[in-house]
Amino acid sequence: MRTPKDLVDGLVDRFVRWLDRVAEDGLVRLIWWRIKSWFGHRMVARKLVSGERVIAEVCHSGILYILPVLAGVVGLAIAVFWVPFVSANVAWFGILLVLALLGYGFGRSLYIARDRFVVTDSRVYRVWGLFSLHEAEMEVVRLLDITVMRPWYLRPFNSGHLVLENAAQQQGLKDIRYVPRPHDLARVIHKRRREMSGAGPKPPEKKKPNPKRPDHPPNRRVTARRR
Repeated sequence: MRTPKDLVDGLVDRFVRWLDRVAEDGLVRLIWWRIKSWFGHRMVARKLVSGERVIAEVCHSGILYILPVLAGVVGLAIAVFWVPFVSANVAWFGILLVLALLGYGFGRSLYIARDRFVVTDSRVYRVWGLFSLHEAEMEVVRLLDITVMRPWYLRPFNSGHLVLENAAQQQGLKDIRYVPRPHDLARVIHKRRREMSGAGPKPPEKKKPNPKRPDHPPNRRVTARRR
């Protein structure tokens, strides 16, 4: 069991290491990295194992951000153009409405940004969730069928859906919806599956030098014969 002294020593050690990172990277860059980690980068990095290489990391299409952005804009407009000009008896309702719209816009945008689909050199996996976190993964060689759906209302945005099928009856990784360039993503997965199954292009073989006979004289530098 850890004593209070051990807890204090651990907090001091973490604070000292944080100061070292601030001195090396700078406070602004450290804060920016921390903010970026809220949007799913840390979730993707924690899922990787040593030596695993990321081939593609896909976020949702920008079309899903339209509704949260509109909610935030409406909330700001109410806060600027309506709340300051109403009576105190009604102002509380306007403040609650503004907070609700801004909270919905930020929370929904954060939830969409944290939903990521990753293709590595050995598997595909998806991480998503804001308060409750979810993970699903599948080996690339287990993928049997890939269906690309591009509805007419998503084609102007170059977006669509991806359906992954395997031999299992139930799986946690199946529908990948509202992703940009789904046909390119399906091509990347298919290419990696062919490489892992041995059907991909083979690297050119290096030409071996001709073997020499044991009694063959060594190579000597040719010089002009003196007269």
